[in-house]
Formats: sequence, structure tokens, C-alpha cells
Amino acid sequence: METLASKDKRAGIRIPLLSESVSYIHNEVEKKADISDITNEGLFIKTSEILAPRTNLVLQVQLPGDLGSIQVNASVIRVNWAVNRKKSKENLGMGVRFENVPANIKKILDAYVVYLRNKQIITVSKRIIEEFFGSDGPKKVF
Repeated sequence: METLASKDKRAGIRIPLLSESVSYIHNEVEKKADISDITNEGLFIKTSEILAPRTNLVLQVQLPGDLGSIQVNASVIRVNWAVNRKKSKENLGMGVRFENVPANIKKILDAYVVYLRNKQIITVSKRIIEEFFGSDGPKKVF
């Protein structure tokens, strides 16, 4: 794994994601990839097409519902090359940090991160309830 200096490590709480994606533009080429986690400062893009640290990107973040999308400048700060075959876990991808985000876009991005956190809490809670009680959910007892 290649990283930038330790002072560049993330400070925000990482929110693991189950099914979110992002589009990113590098050298005028747009690509789409899944996101494994997000913070208020950046996100991790799962991809086998690794870019070098300090590479600048433009992220196209699709907001929920019909809210449209926002563009955010970002730079690659960390890359993962490793695949753990014993655990069948693939960690290929790159950590990117949001850069020079205008205040109005920062507020939208912060709200989006909160939305994703709440969405994940609800999804995981539903899965736990279904596993414990079955797909019908808990029975009301009065």
C-alpha cells in the first residue's frame, strides 16, 4: 500500500457503504466505480484502475432521489494494491480526499454523508431484525 505522509490521514468517521457508486473524471475520461466507504473529507473508490497518489480528479456525486448531482474536486491520497486471497477480500482501489470544496457544496456533501450513514443504519438494522425474527419482523405483544 502506498500513502502520503501521516499528516494526510483521514480524521473523519468512516462510513462503510454497501451499494453506492461514484463517477470520476481523469484526463477528460469519465469512469464509474463503487465506493466502499465515505467520510466528510473523502471516500474510497473500489477499482482495479489505480491512479498515482496526488493525481487530481473530479468526482460526480449523484444525490438521492431527484436532487441531481454535485461535482467535487479531489486528489488521490492512498492506493491499495493488495488482494487477500485467504479471506476472499479484494481491497483494490484508491482513497481520495475532497479538495477546495466551496462552502455551499460542502454543506450538501456533509448532508449527503449523514444521509448515507442513516441509510446504512436502517439497512443493517433491517437485516438484523430479519435474521433474528425472520422476514415477517417482530410480533407485537400487548
